[in-house]
Amino acid sequence: MFDIIGWGALNVDRLCLVNEFAPCDGETFVNRETKACGGSAANTIIGMAKLGLNTACIGKVGTDSNGQMMIDYLKSNNVNIDNIIISEGETGEVIGFVDSTGDRKLYVTPKVNDKILNKEINRDFINNTKILHLTSFVGLNPEDPSIQTQMELLEELSGKIKISFDPGMLYVNRGKEFMDKLISFTDILLINEQELLITTQKDNLDDAISEIEDKVEILVIKRSKEGSIIKKGDEKYNIGIFKVDTVDTTGAGDAYNAGFLYGLIKGYKLDESGIIGSYIAAQSTTKSGATEAIPSINDIDINKILQKT
Repeated sequence: MFDIIGWGALNVDRLCLVNEFAPCDGETFVNRETKACGGSAANTIIGMAKLGLNTACIGKVGTDSNGQMMIDYLKSNNVNIDNIIISEGETGEVIGFVDSTGDRKLYVTPKVNDKILNKEINRDFINNTKILHLTSFVGLNPEDPSIQTQMELLEELSGKIKISFDPGMLYVNRGKEFMDKLISFTDILLINEQELLITTQKDNLDDAISEIEDKVEILVIKRSKEGSIIKKGDEKYNIGIFKVDTVDTTGAGDAYNAGFLYGLIKGYKLDESGIIGSYIAAQSTTKSGATEAIPSINDIDINKILQKT
């Protein structure tokens, strides 16, 4: 039995470090470029594997060198890759620009990520987990099957497996009807503040929370430097941040997911899980790349982390 399986786009991130973003019709220069494995679900799963959990990923990569890089990286972080689909074509790629403050702008090329067919998903494998964690696909062309495959599997698995879901802006921008359907299958919704406001079509956070809180078991709102809010029934917690020297915020939300879901699986209280998520997110920003700075469970003391707040 896996603690968690992640299912979403698998991308190789090309991150270009710049002093500042180029203005409209302007130009700037790249100080340094790095290449790392990414994809929101994979980032979260790698983080949880580093924290000592039994994890796996579902997704599709190409037969190119980027695909092999992704597989090797998942394996090196002890993530099960038995159901990574290898397909003719190119692995998904993200080109990102990160400025001197750690802020980022990302541009996604989905490639084979959008080509996952329903018949390619192993039901026995996907049923063998405590939590299935879902993230978005681009769906660049309407005929690409990955989003429909995800929907079909969610309908099939409804009520059988606990579902955590981080939609990202790609799914949020598909509109309220699309998001309402996905949320109806979701037990744990991990979403940032801007995404929540767009999803609910509300002007303030309190109204947005009221709109969503009864539709999911646990609602987690990530608010960047403002921390996070966790809501479950009558329980509500405001979680602060850990201050670090930020280098790159790429994947910080995914790292928060890793820490929070780790806490839930390990039986920590909701607020404690949020604190763990906040700590892991902060640590993830201290190096370039989404997962390189996420600590190993052997290098941290969870009880000391909880005592710091």
